Amino acid sequence: MYTQQVGLCKQIVREHYGPIVETVVAVLLREGRLHLGQLARRTKLTGPNIRRALAVLIQHGIATHAMSKDGSRMFTYYSVSLKSILRLQRAGLYLALVEERMGSEGLAIFRTIMVNGLTTIGSVREALSVAEMGNAAKIKFNSVVAKLVRDRYIIAVNPQDTITKVDRIMQEEAVEVEKLTIPPTAKELLAIRRKIIEREEEEYQSSNVVGIKRRASVDISADHSSKLHMGADGRANGFNSYDSGDQNGYSHLNNGHQQQQQVDAVDDKQFFRAYYDRLDVFLRNQQIVNYFTDKYNAGAGALVKSILRVTEQHTRTCRVKLSETVSATQVFQHISAEAPLIDSIDTSKDMFHQKFDANGNPIVDTSSGTELSREKRSEIIFALLEVIHTDSSGIVIKVDERGTGQYRVNFERAAITLRDRCVDALVHEKFGSVHARLLRVLRDKQKLDEKVVAQATMLPIDSCRTRLHDLALAGMIDTVEIPRSADRNPSRMFYLWYVNADKQMRSAMRFVYQGMSNIIERNTKEVSARALLIAKTKREDVILDPGLLTDGERKELQNLARIKQRLTVANVRLDSMLLVIYDIDPLSADHQLLQ
Repeated sequence: MYTQQVGLCKQIVREHYGPIVETVVAVLLREGRLHLGQLARRTKLTGPNIRRALAVLIQHGIATHAMSKDGSRMFTYYSVSLKSILRLQRAGLYLALVEERMGSEGLAIFRTIMVNGLTTIGSVREALSVAEMGNAAKIKFNSVVAKLVRDRYIIAVNPQDTITKVDRIMQEEAVEVEKLTIPPTAKELLAIRRKIIEREEEEYQSSNVVGIKRRASVDISADHSSKLHMGADGRANGFNSYDSGDQNGYSHLNNGHQQQQQVDAVDDKQFFRAYYDRLDVFLRNQQIVNYFTDKYNAGAGALVKSILRVTEQHTRTCRVKLSETVSATQVFQHISAEAPLIDSIDTSKDMFHQKFDANGNPIVDTSSGTELSREKRSEIIFALLEVIHTDSSGIVIKVDERGTGQYRVNFERAAITLRDRCVDALVHEKFGSVHARLLRVLRDKQKLDEKVVAQATMLPIDSCRTRLHDLALAGMIDTVEIPRSADRNPSRMFYLWYVNADKQMRSAMRFVYQGMSNIIERNTKEVSARALLIAKTKREDVILDPGLLTDGERKELQNLARIKQRLTVANVRLDSMLLVIYDIDPLSADHQLLQ
């Protein structure tokens, strides 16, 4: 836990839930797990306020609880998750992802669940006033909810999910130990813990979808009066009736006759929550696509995007280290018809294989990506696959030569490559291009003397030494001591510079946390400096007659909107860096399993 991280979490909670909840979270972050009596003494808040704050935190998946014995009494202890708090900054990206993939109907449902926390589908139905709509809108709602559940955008929860994972695993361990007739040895205890972890992994890998009751047969009647209207606050007033591009399993209505349609029925009484781990997978995949797009071209990015789309259904969280295998034929079938493949790679062999016109000039194919012949399209895709899987990053690997070839995505290598790219950009922005070049040389060569580093980077030794110390003070590189003699005299040692990946990651995260805290503070300061003007815009007379605002006040409001937009963009970029540096790393995700 970092000081900058704690400060950022308190600012985020205050912005979303207010000062009372922030006080409770600040104490839990500082002191660790506490029960109600301890919270009351440390926060100086009343019991009802503390209970309401904890209820809000548990409802939104930020706080967990566990029963523990203290002396002769049992207490309920509460703790908070830093990761869940930091994810609140990513809410806009999550909503944009859901809208892109599930449409406006899915966005309305997902937003309602995100705003209310743990909630039932029946409550969502009431919030969106689905009961007041037509039959077609009700069926559309049921289908979209079922698709959100099947694709793991939302998942079912039970009372056990609000218990701290460490305590839950400790309880399971105690149950297993009690089954033994004698106290377990260290080897047996290790086997028990491994068994519990494997059970957690089996639940994670399970393909069973909780919350869907059965496949129900329903009658569809022609009702085109219900439509979805998204308000300014993102709330929905209804659902669209069917359209010609419906891909959710609906049958169109002909001449008003009823038809039988099979749709998944979701239990209205089952509680659901937004599954952010699944959405982090989509964000990680987009970062991988951006890497290949920037390194090669848009065609390579579109190809990698199609590979990731094929494997997405089997990749539920960022803890997966390798994707499922994908054949080149599957890539060819799933790649978008609008993908810009025509200029992505040159597949011509040499001048003797080129086609020439009557004047002897080579014929250049100027057709668009959608007009490419099937043969030419497959030739470009196979050539791009060959380039991508031989890339030095090792993200896309070829695992089999059978048929057209089998490919997999190495998410562990992708996390390392994206993290190094992100750290290089951070160092370049903070220190300059020379420091970034030094960092890349040390990452490639590892453990070099400063003279060798100076030669490799073509810098004077004094300038190189100064820059190496700058990077070391920032935590981006470290030194290792190699003694010349047994007495380990500092004057008789070799000092080699190298990149300590763990230390570098922690330092980069501190920079990101501090930057995000500064952005929130700047936003608060800008708003507070114009508090009187903002209050004036909320007056009823000004709302009815905007002409009451002077030209200077309008310009000031436009300036505030421009500043807030820039701060929001900067915050999104820093959050993307945090995602790349820590959240998408399968190794760090393994450490988060018990949190």
